[in-house]
Amino acid sequence: MVRDTPSDAGRTRVFEAVNEHLRSLREGLTEPVRIGEEALAEQLGVSRTPVREALIRLDSTGMVHLRPGRGALLMPVTDAEYVEWLQIREHLEGLATREAALNASGRDVELLRTIFAPFQPPAADHADDEAYAQANVAFHKEIMRLSGNGLLARIWESFGHRQTSARRQVIARLQRREQSLSDHLAIIEAIHRRDPDAAERLARAHVRAILDAVKQSLEPSHSLS
Repeated sequence: MVRDTPSDAGRTRVFEAVNEHLRSLREGLTEPVRIGEEALAEQLGVSRTPVREALIRLDSTGMVHLRPGRGALLMPVTDAEYVEWLQIREHLEGLATREAALNASGRDVELLRTIFAPFQPPAADHADDEAYAQANVAFHKEIMRLSGNGLLARIWESFGHRQTSARRQVIARLQRREQSLSDHLAIIEAIHRRDPDAAERLARAHVRAILDAVKQSLEPSHSLS
């Protein structure tokens, strides 16, 4: 349980708790849902003031829509927003992966490999799409950490919900798991070789391929939903 304090650190903890809670609620969301400020504060064990401040911050990201006098709405991710996020991701991940190739230690590389070990023989037959989706999120979050760029990591955390929305299950729906795994393993090898040019190129190509597949799926004869 998060404890409310008047300090900046306390407000930051409340914001992170609210953000994480709403991101989990947003998974599978197909229409706006009203968020009760008082109920949210009670659930998190804090006062309403830091919760209200967190909702104001999240309003600027598009996750929440504040309505004066009528409370807050938790907003689903639209197809257009998701495409825009993928366009941004290509640049963010290219930069992060380039820096990761320069910063990662041997132990870091082994951690990256461990994330995808359950999806390679002989364990691969027992790994489901949901488990792979979680591994995918963990991998990209670790790349952001290895970039050593705090601002880049914060941007990712602020907008990463547009990538991880379970409603889309893009990799599974577009049947890209095998290609996704191959892409990730190639990126890890480039990081292992400390080849920032190759790491950046592979990361950007990985996201661009997802973007192209998503755009194609949104054409009249296809659908993500």
